[in-house]
Amino acid sequence: MRINVKAYSELGTSAAIIPSMKMLGKIALVTGAAHRVGRAIALALAKEGADVVVHYGSSASAAQDVAREIESLGRRTLLHQADMGSWAAAESLGDAALAWQGRVDLLVNSAATFNTAGLLEATEADFDMAFDVNIKGVYALSRVIGRAMLGYAGVSNIINIVDEGAFFPWKGYVPHGVSKAALLALTRAQALNLGPKVRVNAICPGPILKPPDYSEERWQALRKTNPLHELGSAEQVAETVVFLATGPQFINGDCIMLDGGRMWQHQ
Repeated sequence: MRINVKAYSELGTSAAIIPSMKMLGKIALVTGAAHRVGRAIALALAKEGADVVVHYGSSASAAQDVAREIESLGRRTLLHQADMGSWAAAESLGDAALAWQGRVDLLVNSAATFNTAGLLEATEADFDMAFDVNIKGVYALSRVIGRAMLGYAGVSNIINIVDEGAFFPWKGYVPHGVSKAALLALTRAQALNLGPKVRVNAICPGPILKPPDYSEERWQALRKTNPLHELGSAEQVAETVVFLATGPQFINGDCIMLDGGRMWQHQ
């Protein structure tokens, strides 16, 4: 993507607002990039200059729309379908991403399953679904990409999208919460084992996007559950991804809470 500095000047526009392109020349792989948070992340990285591998599971049409938006920004994109519940498919995604431009500088593990199952009702299939996608697929893909990152000059990044279930239980989502707690543990293990060449961090969004089974009234009521009395957005998660990928290089093995302080609201 080329920025016409002369055009900015002729319009009397300050040079300070010319896009920073913090990810210019970088290659990013975003899983679950067809919808919701993953989509916002993929587009934000493209706006910062990154070329993006857009992974999707079954939403081919939505993924193609994301790819077209990325290309309209002047960036390159690769579409790749993979079942993140399959170890072999996750590894193949990593191999394809690396073959595309010869490297991946940023991996964002955003794809996840969110199956409903309570403590006494959860079955082995419920746990298999949660752990296959939220842990095993992330592990398999990250191992392929992480091994390649260890050979690069400079520092690369892996960012895992966790959620509140990793920190406090939801009665109706026990396998999901346990799998996200495991993903947080995996984040720290990755940071320990892949440093100093790779920084690994997590983001824990709070109320960001309305769940499909929530009424608008129930969703808006969540404003009162955090000190800011606000709801977040997918774009704010994307902003945090950019911050972790391009900001202070001493942040490692950490999890940024993006919940308006909700975690500390006990009244």
